[in-house]
Amino acid sequence: MAKAKIEAINKDAKKVTIKGKEYQIGKAKWNGENLANKLDVGVEIEFDIKGANLDFKRVVSSEENSFSKGNNNNSRFNNNNKFGGSKFGGNTSSQSVSSVKFNYPYNFVRVGEKVEREAINKGGFSGKIVCTLTNKSPIFFPEPKGNEITTTHSREMFYKKDGKYIIPASSLKGSFRSVLEAISNSCLLNIENERLEKRLGAGAFNDRVFGIIKRLPTENEDGLIVEATVLKVKTDALPFEYKDRRGKGKESIYDLPLSNLIKNYEHIDKANDFDKITNGKKDMDGILWISSDIFSKKHEKILYPTQNGKSFRFTMDEYRDIQYLLKQRNERDLKKSGKEFYIENIKSGDPIIFQVDNNGNAKNLAFSEIPRLRYKYSPYDLVPTELKACDTFESACYACRIFGMTGNNNEEKKEEEKDKIALQGRVYFKDATIDKDEANIQSKPILIKSLGEPHPTLTGFYLENGTYDDKTKIRGRKFYWHHKDKLNVDYSKFKTSITPEKEEKHNSSIQFMNHGNKFNFEVSFKNLKEDELGLLLLTLELEDGMLHKFGKAKALGFGSSEVKVTNFLLQSQNRYESFDSSHIESGDKQKFIDSFKNKFNLESKDQWKDLKVIMNQDNKLDFSKSPFPESEDKKGQLNTLNWFTKMKREFKTSFKLPKIQDYK
Repeated sequence: MAKAKIEAINKDAKKVTIKGKEYQIGKAKWNGENLANKLDVGVEIEFDIKGANLDFKRVVSSEENSFSKGNNNNSRFNNNNKFGGSKFGGNTSSQSVSSVKFNYPYNFVRVGEKVEREAINKGGFSGKIVCTLTNKSPIFFPEPKGNEITTTHSREMFYKKDGKYIIPASSLKGSFRSVLEAISNSCLLNIENERLEKRLGAGAFNDRVFGIIKRLPTENEDGLIVEATVLKVKTDALPFEYKDRRGKGKESIYDLPLSNLIKNYEHIDKANDFDKITNGKKDMDGILWISSDIFSKKHEKILYPTQNGKSFRFTMDEYRDIQYLLKQRNERDLKKSGKEFYIENIKSGDPIIFQVDNNGNAKNLAFSEIPRLRYKYSPYDLVPTELKACDTFESACYACRIFGMTGNNNEEKKEEEKDKIALQGRVYFKDATIDKDEANIQSKPILIKSLGEPHPTLTGFYLENGTYDDKTKIRGRKFYWHHKDKLNVDYSKFKTSITPEKEEKHNSSIQFMNHGNKFNFEVSFKNLKEDELGLLLLTLELEDGMLHKFGKAKALGFGSSEVKVTNFLLQSQNRYESFDSSHIESGDKQKFIDSFKNKFNLESKDQWKDLKVIMNQDNKLDFSKSPFPESEDKKGQLNTLNWFTKMKREFKTSFKLPKIQDYK
């Protein structure tokens, strides 16, 4: 792939001159990429040369003038996805690529370099906090269900029990703990410890080698792969049973001689090479490699051991990686279609694709020429040591002291080690409830847009820089923005922004509550110190203008809620001096909050500055058109996938999520 500036351009003929030579750009690429507006003399581009043709990849210039030219037609983008403008401080033509701002439903609160840890000691404050939770935007908590996998459209009802609608205590506890962890810069828990996957693009695996597994590795011996030569056979030449990629349980097609399958060798590409490869033996056994089902696929592969070919060792770690990738692929296919991937396990005699390391050994084993591979590091590997989970009573963060701890949840430990560091929390939540007759709730499930799943492999969003192959850092703790257009207004006002065109298996219908419902719940606590209790109180009520997020569909703007402490009761310090049960006194809420703020020097902390922006009910983001940014494809279809595709094509590695403070 090369980079150069355009020296001349003929837009009518769709030709550009690069380094003194004129090249043709294909019509599909020219029209599909809107290159007439995007390209001009002096614009630097990235491209491949294929004979007299130029395969355009992207605009490379760090200036945004070429990008803005390519998007003068704003109908290509949803209005909440316009770049630059007065809303974000000026024209994008003067901004670097990485500084372009866009409306995305979540962002990351920074983590400090140091966790404030103390020994766990008994404090002198016990009592109860009575709270109300008022949802300012729609809110939804589903009824409990099993872990069954469904491939059909989902319809879910609000959690109801004994004539009341319920927000489970476990959900409240989890949400409040996340906020408390962020406020106090507590240790980072439950960070993914598995190395994630990356999809290599077309052409990125060009140095791959084809082989046949001769021996699987053991703990004491490496595996062995023999080099293979590949010929292609036309799929139509295969008997039907060998075209079927879904027939699990049958004898492996890999184990059968090709002479039983293919009698007419004219169906093999490069037929002139066939005798040379097989040494003239027409019945020489090869391996027929049936790939996964791909639309309009015309060929399959035949692998023959290369005469005088090389052998490559591979380690147990490499074998575990390919088995992990297969497991993930099977789970994805099962969830998507109800059917598993056509390969269950890698075994001796199987075809394989791989790369070769500097020592001549096989690495990055794959079962596709456009493969998924595992990153070098897991997200947990990128967490600084100081921020990792507390694992001793003598040095515990605020969250672990208040909510309890089980040590490092991300590392395997012996049972006796887990027992030694387990600590029960000192706060106890009750379900938040509202009587059925008092609730303002939709009578039936309402269709909403797909909620999607977390995508930590979106490295420009989740990491400070680089990828999981680099020793970089995670961005921080994930929080969702409040959607101003959905606060304290009727659902009909924003229905079009969250409703898809039709029911599909990847979206759902939910029975959500409209805004304005008031739930009641209680929090009991015991043996907290003054600053610990102050932190708990601040976490519950927050400051004026700051709202919590609860429940499902946060990305769509749901769950924005105000929590108020309506009663703060302390057990008297003198309660043991008599048997009088009335030793309960009203606490001074602000006194405890100030105690924490002063001791922790909260106002100077970066994470608090971020929280005050992203948890504020008033912000500079606009989600009125769509919760996620969207753009049109060639057919005029508007969705987020199109937006990501275009952004990746335009910005490549510079495509990053701005920081919270960029939206201040």
